[in-house]
Amino acid sequence: MTRIESMVVVPKAVEDTFAFLNAAESHARFIPNMAELKQTSEGTFGRVGTTARGVLSYFGLFRIPVEYEIIEHQPVHSLAMKGRMGPVAFKDGYILDSKGSDTLVKFWLELNPTGWTKIFKPFTGLIGRIHAWETLRNLKREIREGMSLRGGR
Repeated sequence: MTRIESMVVVPKAVEDTFAFLNAAESHARFIPNMAELKQTSEGTFGRVGTTARGVLSYFGLFRIPVEYEIIEHQPVHSLAMKGRMGPVAFKDGYILDSKGSDTLVKFWLELNPTGWTKIFKPFTGLIGRIHAWETLRNLKREIREGMSLRGGR
């Protein structure tokens, strides 16, 4: 298993940042290459046990299904999921910390290749770091663009 941690400060209050992360439709906007994400269980998205199914699209040629389940949900503090992307199991999450009118978002990712994908184990650290960087870059951009549409700072 490979664990990656990365962080970014976003120009939004912690309550608003958590509300953005706590909406299923938001994840399709900032997770790299996520073409679609739909909740597959009943009820509110942000509950432990909630499930979702996504599709990653690479160059419009490869479509990879991804299964998610929320495993941690602490309002205005953290959200974590476990999932499977083919033979790769993963867990990831977001820990939020208020920094005045901004939010420090700590993103963590654990990758666990299984089966034939174990041959990529030497590269999982690099793959994870790239994914973490893209995820946080996209998250910050989406929050900024949402603010500029509403006249925020």
